[in-house]
Amino acid sequence: MANFQKHGENVNGRVLHTSPGKLYELGVWGPVDTRTMTELDVSIRPASALVTVKRAGMVPGQNVRIWQLIGLPVGRFVVEARDGGGSVWTSVTIDTTPQPQEAAAGGRKYTDNPNEQVTKRTTPTARDVVTMLMAAWSDLTQNGARTLAAQFMAKTGSGRYCFNWNLGNVKAGPNEPHMYLRGVWEVDSVAGAQTQVANAGGLAHVASDDEIKKHGWGCRAGESIAVFDPPHPQCRFRAYGSLTEGAKRWLGRYQKIAQRNSRAPALATAPEWRTDVLRHARNSQVDIDGISVPLNGRVHDCAIGGKTLAVVTASSVVLISLGEGVVSKVSSSGGDRVAISPGWVAWSNAATLNWVQRKGHPFD
Repeated sequence: MANFQKHGENVNGRVLHTSPGKLYELGVWGPVDTRTMTELDVSIRPASALVTVKRAGMVPGQNVRIWQLIGLPVGRFVVEARDGGGSVWTSVTIDTTPQPQEAAAGGRKYTDNPNEQVTKRTTPTARDVVTMLMAAWSDLTQNGARTLAAQFMAKTGSGRYCFNWNLGNVKAGPNEPHMYLRGVWEVDSVAGAQTQVANAGGLAHVASDDEIKKHGWGCRAGESIAVFDPPHPQCRFRAYGSLTEGAKRWLGRYQKIAQRNSRAPALATAPEWRTDVLRHARNSQVDIDGISVPLNGRVHDCAIGGKTLAVVTASSVVLISLGEGVVSKVSSSGGDRVAISPGWVAWSNAATLNWVQRKGHPFD
């Protein structure tokens, strides 16, 4: 018997929530009536001239047909898959009315930028993430998928703080689809935090001791925490339309690292190193082969080039020699992404790209 699927899970008879006006995809497992060898047809009720129901392709390697619902208005709609005789084989209810969780996440726009999207909570399970990663990257091993899924679970509170299908808390520039999160915090030196607040135009403050204790934030002696509110760039994160899109874009960053590092087979050792670095982002330190390297500011990104690890934090860019833990500072300005090659180190801060030549650095 056929059943509707979402993220590889049987959702027959369930109520699913989404935002109005967005493309919504459902899978139909077992889409063919083997008695007549005709495919089931999908429709919605109540019928709406605003909605387009479109048959799409099959999921590669699976007996699942994708159906797209385009232009759903606010309300509740029953989606049904029927055979040629009109019998319903499977159904699901789609609810597009605003949910309380969206208000908790922000639930509104902060700017008139057409690339900004309303923030909404999206909570896939670890199993969903592993399945999607394995499907998106054929060379990824099971352990590799679990490693990346573990990073997702750690960075998003087991999925509770995953919004708009952003699996890795990936920051965004103003020209990318994005959403804003409130209360984004960054560990920095006391002076660094004060400088960030002073330059934030009223959209940041230095966290009090009570605030740090309340949220369970961690910073060491001599450090402070700057807290940002929308629409500050520190609060701007990539927004994706589905788990499939979010997983592919997130995974694409690791695939590029793997391709650049010939010593990283299949899974790519680079993503594992990167996961280890980001796992300690809250503590503003990197642990590599038992060596702890303290850093100024929360770790945002890292990349491997040969025997050198490039790390960008909220307030600096540094190179760390693998195996020795020796640190060489590249820049005292922070950023959100970093890349490294034998000849240069590049990092971005929102829409600004910076780079320096590596010649003369001690780990070349």
